Amino acid sequence: MLAAVFSGQGRLELQERSRPILSSADDVLIAVEACGICGTDLQILATPPGHPATPGTILGHEFVGTVVEAGPEAGIDIGARVVIDADPKCGICDPCRTGRPASCLNVVALGIFRDGALASHVLAPAGAAYAIAGSVPAAVASLAEPLACVVNGTRRAAARPGESVLILGAGAIGCLFLAVLRASGCGPIIVVEPVAARADVAMAMGADAVLPPDGLGAALAERLPGGADIVVDAVGSQLATAIEAAAMGGRIVLFGMNGNARPAVHQVEITEKSLAILGSYISNFTFPEAIRLLESGRLLVEPMISAVLPLTEAAEAFELLRSGGASKVVITP
Repeated sequence: MLAAVFSGQGRLELQERSRPILSSADDVLIAVEACGICGTDLQILATPPGHPATPGTILGHEFVGTVVEAGPEAGIDIGARVVIDADPKCGICDPCRTGRPASCLNVVALGIFRDGALASHVLAPAGAAYAIAGSVPAAVASLAEPLACVVNGTRRAAARPGESVLILGAGAIGCLFLAVLRASGCGPIIVVEPVAARADVAMAMGADAVLPPDGLGAALAERLPGGADIVVDAVGSQLATAIEAAAMGGRIVLFGMNGNARPAVHQVEITEKSLAILGSYISNFTFPEAIRLLESGRLLVEPMISAVLPLTEAAEAFELLRSGGASKVVITP
């Protein structure tokens, strides 16, 4: 099968790989329908890399597909349509046993440290598979994994109807936070995004306004004079801006990841404003909720899907995202 492989620092290669075979009694083999490209994938391929990964790994961890083979202990029917928690939790380490699976000590992430879904087939543990209705379009269904992570972040923020929100970044994660927080009754929701194409997407998804980073302080003082109740950093380097923009007693959700960022922080503002700084990492018992949201059709997510491309155009897909010309690109292997 053809596969998009992380072949070393900054390098993505299309390679012929053997179709995976079941290696455990609870494995499932999935024929991939669609796989989204994530900001983490861009960080893996950055120079220097902003996220670790194992060279030689097939990328792709946001996907939907059909079970075509299952081990004797998988407990999943052949033909089931599933999405996958790409960070399978062990269930036995201390964080897992104390209700903090997002902090599992034994995660080996698909598409990062083991082969993922930018290929026609992918192997996954059955315990990480969740059924999703066939009525959900493939490109939309592939959003289940990032949406589950965003639902976790929204829970961390304890969002309440009528609260004001500032989202820093209108990439895929910023847009998903926008959709979930809008569905939660928050508003106004202001997005900060320098790239015009992504700003247009944020407006199409229901933002009350999209502002450029330049002159942000004055613009926010006019629109949110007391600051934002909730600030989401969907970029991974905007903590200083988030602290400045947060209202008294506000909550800041740090979601974006950039291992190269070293933002300067005016710490006294955190204390004076009684801010809560909330790191939010991967999913946390949130896949069922994310799937129900997608199946219900209550979330407006279609505007954020900028392009659906074949695997042979994977390099072009990555470049489209790097340029800011797209919010989400989905690959159909």
